[in-house]
Amino acid sequence: MKKLCSLLMLLAIMAVASPAFASLDDTRETIAQTYGDFRLVIDSDNQPWTKEQWEKSGHKKAQADTYTYRFRRQDIGIGMDVKYEGDKPGSFVRMQRFTPDMPFQIKDFKTMFPEIYPLLASPQTVVFATYKELSRNLMEKNSPVTLGAAVKKELTAERKGYFMLFAFNVQDEGRLVKDAKYIDENTYIREFTIERTYLSVLKDNLHGEWKQTKNFFAPEVNSQNTAPDKTGGKKPKK
Repeated sequence: MKKLCSLLMLLAIMAVASPAFASLDDTRETIAQTYGDFRLVIDSDNQPWTKEQWEKSGHKKAQADTYTYRFRRQDIGIGMDVKYEGDKPGSFVRMQRFTPDMPFQIKDFKTMFPEIYPLLASPQTVVFATYKELSRNLMEKNSPVTLGAAVKKELTAERKGYFMLFAFNVQDEGRLVKDAKYIDENTYIREFTIERTYLSVLKDNLHGEWKQTKNFFAPEVNSQNTAPDKTGGKKPKK
């Protein structure tokens, strides 16, 4: 009995001590556990509702499109907009947009977003740059080049077929970045999104418009990452 109690206590401590791991496998319920309650709801007609208004009557009159949250990291306020696949507590995330009150450098991503960093540090993630539009959900003025990251790991069984795609609106100390060669660990992130996409999109673009770059988020994984291809992920011959 004592051993059982000790084991249960250990598991409880580990559960509390383990960092949250954010991804599109999150739901409305787990997002609230990580970031707190939503502050506003933007409905499908682009009308805002406070949390109180929405829970009292708004949900009866309108369809939710985006939930907005506020939290702080490293003394920087951050706004987060989330679109879900439904209105239930167990509804999965389909898009997240993070907008800090002030830009931060790529090298600080790990301390700013420790719950997201493991995705970018994974050997299954390919970081790239593109001059084509990567996300329609980036709201601030974009640089001509966008930094992206494709996670080559399928989401949970309930969402089989979907993969995660990051889009980063990057700046150079307030100036727009016009060439991918100027992106490094000191480049600033003005905002970023996490969205779902299909494997076919990753394969087509990682061998096309999306040009792989160094992983400045986690330099230690640079030598491990290759783009997925139609031959099973093998490196193409040069």
